[in-house]
Amino acid sequence: MSHPSEDWDPLAPENHADPRGVYAHLRDERPVAWSNRFEGFFALTRFKDVTEAALDWHTFTSAQKTPIPDATTPDRPPRAPGEVDPPFHTAYRDLLNRFFTPEYIRRIEPVIRRTARDLIGRCVSLGEVDAVASFTFYMPIQVQCIFLGISVEDAERIKTTVNRIIDAAAAGDTAIHKAANDELYEYIYGVLEARKKTPYDPNDVISAMIHEEVGGRRLTDDDIAGTIRLFLQAGHGTTTNALGSIIRHLAMTPKDQKRLRAEPKVIPQAIEELLRVWTPVRLVGRKTTRDVEIEDRTIPKGARVALMVSAANLDNRKFQNADVVDFDRKPNPHIAFGFGPHRCVGASLAREQLRIAVEELLSMTDDFELTGETEWSTWSHLGPSKLPVRFVPRSVDLTGSVIRAGYNELVMNVAVVRPVADRTIEIELRANQDAALPEWTAGAHIDVVLPGDLVRSYSLVNGPSDPTHWRIAVLREENGRGGSAMIHRLKVGDQVRVRWPINNFALEPADSYHFFASGIGITPILAMIEEAQERGVPWRLDYVGRAKSKLSYLDHLERYEETQIHLTSEHGRPDLDALVAAADERAALYACGSQGFLIGVEEAAERAGRDLHAEWFAPKPGARQGAEGSHEAFTVRLERSNLDVSVQPGQSIMDACAEVGVTIAGACFEGTCSSCLTTVLEGVPDHRDSFLSPKERASNKLIAPCVSKSMTDRLVLDR
Repeated sequence: MSHPSEDWDPLAPENHADPRGVYAHLRDERPVAWSNRFEGFFALTRFKDVTEAALDWHTFTSAQKTPIPDATTPDRPPRAPGEVDPPFHTAYRDLLNRFFTPEYIRRIEPVIRRTARDLIGRCVSLGEVDAVASFTFYMPIQVQCIFLGISVEDAERIKTTVNRIIDAAAAGDTAIHKAANDELYEYIYGVLEARKKTPYDPNDVISAMIHEEVGGRRLTDDDIAGTIRLFLQAGHGTTTNALGSIIRHLAMTPKDQKRLRAEPKVIPQAIEELLRVWTPVRLVGRKTTRDVEIEDRTIPKGARVALMVSAANLDNRKFQNADVVDFDRKPNPHIAFGFGPHRCVGASLAREQLRIAVEELLSMTDDFELTGETEWSTWSHLGPSKLPVRFVPRSVDLTGSVIRAGYNELVMNVAVVRPVADRTIEIELRANQDAALPEWTAGAHIDVVLPGDLVRSYSLVNGPSDPTHWRIAVLREENGRGGSAMIHRLKVGDQVRVRWPINNFALEPADSYHFFASGIGITPILAMIEEAQERGVPWRLDYVGRAKSKLSYLDHLERYEETQIHLTSEHGRPDLDALVAAADERAALYACGSQGFLIGVEEAAERAGRDLHAEWFAPKPGARQGAEGSHEAFTVRLERSNLDVSVQPGQSIMDACAEVGVTIAGACFEGTCSSCLTTVLEGVPDHRDSFLSPKERASNKLIAPCVSKSMTDRLVLDR
């Protein structure tokens, strides 16, 4: 067909940040607008035209690879259900709809909420961050992985690959686009192969697509991969941009932020209004099956058409004062999630994410405000790509000794702050009137509850010989989760909430000990050395660090001839196999330190056939990846409670048990602290923790229900 003259350029700068002026001009002057971009397309911008076209799938088909620009490649089939029409589309939606009900999503709300709190906690701890890079970029893709039963450890890889696809499509870079798209499909096919090795479970969306019929036929791997691919791309970009726009509006509009703090029941309707004004997806694509006339303009058969939902949501013909954010707008028939048969199947999941994120953001802060210029996404999303925000943590609530959520807490005074190495300080904590503290043993850690209810774990440096104080040493991590930055701002006289000690790294009786430590990992080892000294048990320490200035408590440790210092800046990394081999065969081996160091010591101990006690404060790399044949959905029998519990994909055993009123105490929810450890009576766990030893795993007698799953369709637990 012959192309009309261009009416607008969607990639022009005025479309990026705030396209309301452009949209108003198009609605009034050129409601059916032509653009030469992306091989040419028409754009409908009025609410009436967009919704009528969305309903008329016979004329405006979705079944001919209609994205603008095309985010797949020519060798890929259409991605159902978004790129197919009824009746196949209807049958496909019937299969998927049962997984997007509020009841189904509610089961994974606890883990969504923990995800939000963890990401927001880092923002609050650091104070001023790019909210996109630190929060909105990560939360949606993590939730999608949880929902699909995919390892959250893969979230960043998936997100980065999807962003490469979107950016390359907008830039017309076919080489990068194809490479990234192929990479994502290869990953998805791997997920499918793994899921095929587990029994069919109707409560698992991927399993359902593999085993159930749609429209009288079984889906092919290409069908299923296309659906997962569509979900990963469509779900992450829209929710990321929506969440960024919500944070930006509340940061710029103190009265609206204040109102939501005072009236949390308004949060859901506020989200709907912000979705209307800042609709995160600009358009949905269609292709005409015949010539059609709209607003006195003929769109020829075979033309690509953008249904501009973002422009339609700002149409004054439909919404009074459409450009104004009004949390009390009722009714609010916006079409941010599309309209008609192709309305977004994941809308309920997106709404839940946004609600939970806003609730947690407001509960963990007293205020947040912009500190710099916003940078914006380009086509085809609308929202911030960079959002500098200062977060003010929620005021500290110090109410004395209490029990919260099953934890004993007390308020403690910061008595001493002193440096013990470069970027490392020691904090001495005392109770009021120097009261005696709860008992603890060497290797124990305490949880410090920081402003905003941020919980960070730190090993106790001192043993229990003086019961009037606890000492912790904290390295300021430049790229950590923010807790160390907040700790480093503490001053003598400050008060903090502290949870009673927990010991998952206890010093067991032995003829002798051989300790391995790197960097700040020396902290629990110090108390162990003190205890070994008091018992009169021989010990040795190999202490590894880059330079003497970075090794905490070096002046104290060098007084012992049993201490061996290894400076990597002078001699390189020590031979860990040699160090383990040098250990007395009767010695119990203990290690704590950086991730790479612990992996190295563990591997050396395994090669030497030695048992090793190690403490991890973060999950081991790959620990939370499911084993081949692992079940994402299964039944747990709680023997003492006489209950059978169904565990859904993305749901932890711990959260599933909470659904039926059985509480399993937990702290880290990532398989590192062991506080949730539970006895297994029958069945084989899929161990995804970071603390059980190889022998303990092989016995299949223990499980960390906060992260671990099952290799059998049923587990019986002593609960």
